Amino acid sequence: MSSTLSYATITDLENLLLVSVDNSFTAQVEKWISGAETKVNNYLGFTTASGLWNEQVTGELIDSRVDGDLNLVIYPRKRPINSVSKIELWKGTQNMSLGLTDDSGNTRYIIPAQKNVVVYPSTELDTSSASYSLSSFAGVKFSRWYTKMDYIAGYTTIPLDITEATVLLTADTFMRHANKEGLVSLTQGRVSKRWQERSLRGDGKSDLEEQAYRQLNHYKIASGWF
Repeated sequence: MSSTLSYATITDLENLLLVSVDNSFTAQVEKWISGAETKVNNYLGFTTASGLWNEQVTGELIDSRVDGDLNLVIYPRKRPINSVSKIELWKGTQNMSLGLTDDSGNTRYIIPAQKNVVVYPSTELDTSSASYSLSSFAGVKFSRWYTKMDYIAGYTTIPLDITEATVLLTADTFMRHANKEGLVSLTQGRVSKRWQERSLRGDGKSDLEEQAYRQLNHYKIASGWF
């Protein structure tokens, strides 16, 4: 058995906590890793079954704009953007499709290195529509049109800090299980161990959770869900 999305492994957890997970307990720990993956996905806004792994987004209706050079600039909700399979302009019942490739198979649109927007140059404009004709994006610059787009966003390799955040969230669950009684301290002979009191923080989060979400904040901002 493995976690749902493989953002992290039991070995990652063992290396963080410097413990060994008994084989009889691995199934439960894998469930905890899957739960941590769900927390990461919900926090970053990637909530489909594929999570952060190249999510297929279909029919997303987006409020785009036309810049000063009359290029169409689209801001998809999920980032980083990897590829686009459909772009349509919609206004009420009127709609038109934008051609994505030229006669040589080259893409007409541009995804900048940051992979946070899609730019369709006015010089590449190629449309098909049964209800509307457009010769330039000037025709939609001063009118409220929406963009409907199919695209793929996400990662082919999970970033290491997202893996670490997943491990930290799993470790929090693991440590809660190890300290079911919620003990503040434990003394055995001359050895004494003390835990951070969650109630003192005010939000009930452990240091592990705080560090995990702090690492994820960058991706939450970058993905446009912050």
